[in-house]
Amino acid sequence: MYMILQLNQDKYQDDVLMALTEAGIEDTVVMAAETLGHKLLFDNPLFAGFRKTMGSDKGYANVIMAIAEQDQIDFMIEELKNAGIDLIEDNIAKIILLPIAKIY
Repeated sequence: MYMILQLNQDKYQDDVLMALTEAGIEDTVVMAAETLGHKLLFDNPLFAGFRKTMGSDKGYANVIMAIAEQDQIDFMIEELKNAGIDLIEDNIAKIILLPIAKIY
């Protein structure tokens, strides 16, 4: 599986990376990203008037990508739950899994 994890809260990045390592998912890519809404609010003058109402606290996210097995991902999620971090229920992250046909 190819995992794409969108982490919405920076304060959990170290915990997520540690859980990924514990699950054996080591060859990961971490990218800093900006949400579309934040980009429009701060880079497009047309939407500048909405800056005060929208705020800037949720404009950034980290995208973590890796090749992993389903059981590794389940283990990572369980490890985080055991540490009191529920990625899905608390809307801390979204995880997308894509099947891999072939790896070169």
